[in-house]
Amino acid sequence: MKSLLKTRIALAAFLAVLNPVVAGSAQTLDPLAVQTASGPIVGVSAKGLDSWLGLPYAKPPVGPLRWQPPEASEPWTVLRKANTLPSSCSQNSDLGVFARAGGSEDCLYLNVYRGSEVANTGQKLPVFVWIHGGSLWVGQGADYDPAKLAVDGKAIVVTINYRLGAFGFFAHPAIDREGHAFGNYGLMDQQAALRWVQQNIAAFGGDPANVTIAGESSGGNSVMAHVASPTSAGLFQHAIAMSGAGVMTRHPGFGAPRPLPVAEQAGAGLAKAVGCGPDDVACLRSLPTKRILDAQSPYTLNEFVIDGQTLPIHPADAFRTGRVNKVTLVNGTTRDEGRFFIALPELLTGKPLTEGGYATALTGLYGTKMLPQVLREYPLTEYVSPSEAYAAASTDSMFACTARALNRSLSDKIPVYAYEFGDRTAPSYVGPMSFPMLAAHTYELAYLFPGFRGGADVTITLNPLQTKLSDEMVGYFAHLSQITSRESTWPRYDAKKDNFQTFLLPNARMVSGRFATAHHCDFWDKSGLY
Repeated sequence: MKSLLKTRIALAAFLAVLNPVVAGSAQTLDPLAVQTASGPIVGVSAKGLDSWLGLPYAKPPVGPLRWQPPEASEPWTVLRKANTLPSSCSQNSDLGVFARAGGSEDCLYLNVYRGSEVANTGQKLPVFVWIHGGSLWVGQGADYDPAKLAVDGKAIVVTINYRLGAFGFFAHPAIDREGHAFGNYGLMDQQAALRWVQQNIAAFGGDPANVTIAGESSGGNSVMAHVASPTSAGLFQHAIAMSGAGVMTRHPGFGAPRPLPVAEQAGAGLAKAVGCGPDDVACLRSLPTKRILDAQSPYTLNEFVIDGQTLPIHPADAFRTGRVNKVTLVNGTTRDEGRFFIALPELLTGKPLTEGGYATALTGLYGTKMLPQVLREYPLTEYVSPSEAYAAASTDSMFACTARALNRSLSDKIPVYAYEFGDRTAPSYVGPMSFPMLAAHTYELAYLFPGFRGGADVTITLNPLQTKLSDEMVGYFAHLSQITSRESTWPRYDAKKDNFQTFLLPNARMVSGRFATAHHCDFWDKSGLY
């Protein structure tokens, strides 16, 4: 009887949000009332955008669930108001203006957005799932305004949070012997969110057979990890990796996926630093969140773990051998990626890179063995300042040439479309700096997500020419299922042509045969970095 009563109460609550609008004999239901597989929810609508915020896709990974694969969230029967953005995942301010410190371990939530005008059209809309960047250390889905992709692009947009830092990417010998998937907890969170999308997105008007996953920086790396991961099979059909080819890099290169022994050594180091014994898993799981955040920096992985399951082999080897999920891939970079990374230390110290510090900075990226060759390839005499020389080398080695190598590995196995964002007038949320930021890392984000500014307190707006370019980018990215029918304007990548869609003013246009020379790729292809 109690169970029956609960069911009747839940049904009454759900029916209460239905809004009959009489038009003759027809009735229209409130489009904000949705029955998910977990329970009934009701969203909010404003300025032409319908939103469902803070939807749990997994149980809070706290207490005994810390460093466990995500578990399905508990169902509910009472109507849930989905009108509040969730907390970010626990993080420090490791990337300065890109994100803010704070958050909670109880953070495995996602947000769903839809243009209000398409609510009752009966169309199956494309689904755009955004995986935020932040070096796998910082960031949150709520930093990205979905309005343009949802309203103008007519896509269902999903933004997600996933575990970060030592909570999300952590290997430890004792934990790894517990018998569950381990290491890439944040990547497993992303997979759990994608499974939620497969189960539920049709209730919002989305097409589970037309899902694009997209991300920038470590979000782009995540996209490429899903392309390589057998446990991501069937969860998406299209992928957009923005500045995400770092997964091609080999350890010990910056951002390279970590071999399991290396990751476990870092995890053991963190355990020792916080005072837990080598096999005392209970101690690790009982630590306060702040204790881990305060200690994690020297031991934090900024890439994935080659764990043998979620990532069975190095992604570059998966791409080379064709052990990938057969999806459509858009893979791209920005023209001046590295300027963002040399800007961060200048902002922190208030001092630009000096001529004397140039070699030291390069050594930090490439080691002493490669330093003489890099100095010859990027001599200070060819650049306005040491900062711009360093930015050129880091752009080419970490982003541009790795992306080109990725394109060449995959283009004979799956459809690949290459691009470079080249608007060097892009608005900046970093600075003022001693050098122009141009088309720096993250600077294309405002063209997809209006006003994107990371964690900075500035206003970002696009001028009319930039808005037109933004329209072009959204038109492509929100509807990747149509890209094969638009090859007259954006052909597939062809290794012989080396052809890239170039997003710059006044119009996007294809450019062939120039990318490798502009980015010194012949040099980097022989470097052994990837």
